[in-house]
Parts: sequence; C-alpha cells; structure tokens
Amino acid sequence: MAEAPVATTNIALYGRSGAGKSTLAQFLEQQHGYQHARTGVACRTLCRELFGSESKSLMNEVTDALRRIDDRVWLRAGLRGLRQDMPIAFDSMRFEADYTFFYAQGYILVEVRAPVMLRVARLGERGQLFDVSKDDAHPAEAELDGFAFDFTIDNTSDLSALRGQIADLLSRRWEDVYGRRDYR
Repeated sequence: MAEAPVATTNIALYGRSGAGKSTLAQFLEQQHGYQHARTGVACRTLCRELFGSESKSLMNEVTDALRRIDDRVWLRAGLRGLRQDMPIAFDSMRFEADYTFFYAQGYILVEVRAPVMLRVARLGERGQLFDVSKDDAHPAEAELDGFAFDFTIDNTSDLSALRGQIADLLSRRWEDVYGRRDYR
C-alpha cells in the first residue's frame, strides 16, 4: 500500500451538527498527520460536567453566553496548544469571525454536507438531542449558509466514499487557489 501524502495545508471544516466534520478531521489526523482541533468536544464536556446534558439546545445557549464575552472563544479553545509545525484540521468553523480568521490565515475552507435526517440519526447515535425546528436554525448551525468554500464534501454515503473525497481534497494544488480567492 502506498504511503499517505504528507499534509502541508491547514483545513477548517464547516457543516451543521452531525454532518461528519469530526469524522473527517479524525481521518485526516490518523491517516495524513493532521492535528485535530476539537471544539465540539470541549463544549459537550462543559455542558455535561456543569449541566448533566449534551443537548444541542443547551450547547447553543452556552455558546451564546460565552460568545458574548469573546466571539472567538471556541476558535481560541480549539487552537490552544497545537504545534505550529504540523498541519491542523479544525473541526468546527461555525461563525463569520471563525471564517474570517481562517480565510486570512490561508486555511482550506471546506463545507461538509449531509441531509438533516441523516444528521439527526448520527447525533442520536452519540446520545445528543437535536430539535431540528429550533437547533438547526441557530447561528452556530446557519450563520455561514451562503458563504463560499474552497471545497465541498457530500457526506451521505459510506466511509469509502468519504475517503475518496478526502483524497480528492488533498490532491489539489491549493497554493494555486489562494491568489484567486475573493469570497467576501
């Protein structure tokens, strides 16, 4: 089997809850040498420890409260302690401030898509309550709707299909893209 290519470009992942951002970042970490910046784990742990729940509604309330103090709180939490000499896969770009930061830093901006019912099923498998009518409209889910991304992953199939899309993502010459970016 051929050796996996060495990662050189940082990646920021956007997608609604359950789309597969963490699965993708975990694969990049395990197979391609990325550091996995995890913000969702930090928020879920905080909510579970303080409130005994990981419901998305509660997580959204906690996110709103912390963002009133610092709108980049989860961004800073996710990047804290990572090495500068290794590529990063940030698994939860959620807000315009995140997008602006990652865009300016030259990250590949990747949107991960999956249908709502598949996402709800995935969230249920990990024990996370998700009220589509309330939670899916929250800014943590929807603020980046309509923004431009460098690459889109359709995560509606099996892991083999996901790996194929990741291979396509990593095979691109991203340095050619940066000079032509004009998303905002």
